[in-house]
Amino acid sequence: MALIRNIFWIAVFLASTFAFTVLFEHGPTDFVQNAKKEADVLKQMMGAKPERRKDDSDKLTPPLPR
Repeated sequence: MALIRNIFWIAVFLASTFAFTVLFEHGPTDFVQNAKKEADVLKQMMGAKPERRKDDSDKLTPPLPR
C-alpha cells in the first residue's frame, strides 16, 4: 500500500510542477494551449535536443551609445 501512495504523490508532484512551469512561463491566459506547447517541448527533451521557436523577446538589442 505504501508503494501505491508513493507513486500517487510522485505523480501529483510532477503534475503540479508541470502546471507551475506552464503558468510561470506563459501566464494564466490560454492555459490549455500553453500546456500543449510545453508538453511538446517536454516530449522533444525526452527524445532529442529541444527546438523552441524564437519570438521577438529573444532578440538581443545592441548597447546604447554613450
